[in-house]
Amino acid sequence: MSQQRPVSDKPADGAAAPATRLYATPPGLAQPLRVTLLVPEWIPSWLSRFLELAAEVSWIRVSVLPVADWSLPTVKNLPLDLRGFLAIERLRPGHTDGMASAVSFPVHPGVSIAPEVSADADAKQLRERIHKLRPDLIVSLGPPAWTSLLADDAEWGCWSLDAGLLDEDLAGTALLAPMLNRESATEIQLELMTPSLAPMSLATSWGATSHGSFARQREQVFLKLPLLLLRIMRQLAADDPLIPRRQPGELRQAGVREPLGMAAGARALWGTVCTTLRWQLAKRRRLMPWLLVLRQDSTPLDPAAPAVRSSTIVQAPKDYYWADPCMVERDGRKLIFVEEMQPSKKGAIACLELQPDGATRLGLALEEASHLSYPQVFAWEGEWYMTVESSQARRVTLYKAAEFPLGWRRVADLVTGRVCVDPTLHFHEGHWYLFATIAENGNSTWDELFLFVADRLEGPFHPHPANPIISDVRRARPAGRLFRHGDKLIRPAQDCAAHYGSAIAFNQVLELSPSHYREQPISRLGPDWADSLIACHTYSAAGGTEVLDARGYPPAGTPLLRTFDASSEVLGATSRAQAQTRTGQQSRSKGSVDA
Repeated sequence: MSQQRPVSDKPADGAAAPATRLYATPPGLAQPLRVTLLVPEWIPSWLSRFLELAAEVSWIRVSVLPVADWSLPTVKNLPLDLRGFLAIERLRPGHTDGMASAVSFPVHPGVSIAPEVSADADAKQLRERIHKLRPDLIVSLGPPAWTSLLADDAEWGCWSLDAGLLDEDLAGTALLAPMLNRESATEIQLELMTPSLAPMSLATSWGATSHGSFARQREQVFLKLPLLLLRIMRQLAADDPLIPRRQPGELRQAGVREPLGMAAGARALWGTVCTTLRWQLAKRRRLMPWLLVLRQDSTPLDPAAPAVRSSTIVQAPKDYYWADPCMVERDGRKLIFVEEMQPSKKGAIACLELQPDGATRLGLALEEASHLSYPQVFAWEGEWYMTVESSQARRVTLYKAAEFPLGWRRVADLVTGRVCVDPTLHFHEGHWYLFATIAENGNSTWDELFLFVADRLEGPFHPHPANPIISDVRRARPAGRLFRHGDKLIRPAQDCAAHYGSAIAFNQVLELSPSHYREQPISRLGPDWADSLIACHTYSAAGGTEVLDARGYPPAGTPLLRTFDASSEVLGATSRAQAQTRTGQQSRSKGSVDA
């Protein structure tokens, strides 16, 4: 159950592991997509990062053609109060910014730098230089007139980038709208404007809105820009038939032309102040514990209309917490594998056994040098296996039980060199599928769901052609193993838009194959069944027993299951009356949701 904690670029054990590819090479690609960038001396750092990412894949080759005395376009006609608000935001410390200008374009392997061309070169000279590079697409950061002039010199034409993506001080003003409207999620959508067609959406991702700081809001969104641009380039490499050819175009953020209304700057400043105050008052909420919730309803959970009407709480000992439950039944034994966090220690994987008179903590099933969470335990061909989240070690490892349930050995690394969160395996029609959200560029681990495919459990796993299969903070991050409900395949996911793990989103998988993936959201289960809870983010079921985790305090009147350790020492035992008294005290102390 890792949140958005900083993750090192190297594995915890110091070993250098090659990074698993995230994107499949477009099928039938005869040669890499050739892209030429016409740039001034200064470029945004997000575009520099795009060059780095492009150099890491085989299906694109980028050449940079510098033009002397060019400057980046600037945003025009912005109201004075909005300019003032943005100036105040730039003074706030503690944020890096994807818009920070690079002194010059960096040189990366796989990116070629052509000799500089003069800004007053005539059309013939410029075209001669470009023809030598033989581009499939030209991207210009210069005057708009050049876009039309060069549109016929490349298969996919010539695109310019809107000033809203390039202006160092005033870019991204459209990102204020979700803040002003108090929306929990922010959409970043790159669309292509051409003379002959309506605006065409080429890449979209939804992230959590940062209500307390526009600087942070823009930072989070602009970390995605190089990723979205790379995905657009992959569409071109795959010969997308819907994208027009040999036309001038402008790539911009959708919504940039939408008015923000009167006094947008003043309203944004007031909203920022209020949100910051609420966040300060809500600090204690981050100390609320995680609980295991045994769902006791008479019928199994219906993912189309999920509800928790009756439950029993399994609470860890004082100063511990248990979360990310994975329910398993073996030979009549009901076991729950959980992330266990102890005081001043990293997370490890513990195993609990449910019994008629309580729950027994059998011991630690897995402990390593780095933090572990989100155990997924399953049987396959007579053996027991487990995956866990080990994002700090930048790998997804498969473990096999040497002595079930507490003895495990490492048998294969399925993904390496990547910050993978909540990895979830699923076998379907002869193939193994591995779902995980991944932070590609230091961005959120909540937003982008990637899928990998293998013929064998031990791999090798290859990137799915549809990656990323979901780009939405409201339903990307896995929340437990996939399961069948009737004839429907259901994928539980986390809704992290309002705050981390705020609810479980159930999605019906419509198509799952080595070449295609489709799903549709069908419902959402929040912690609404009790006022003392603020989050609910993992679901698991086996042998007729269903378990969730929730954040908060035991609801009044809810039974608490006694917990023991393997030596029969009572770890926790609370009567119904005691639970009601304590819950009443703790509920009165809780604040509002974290900003």
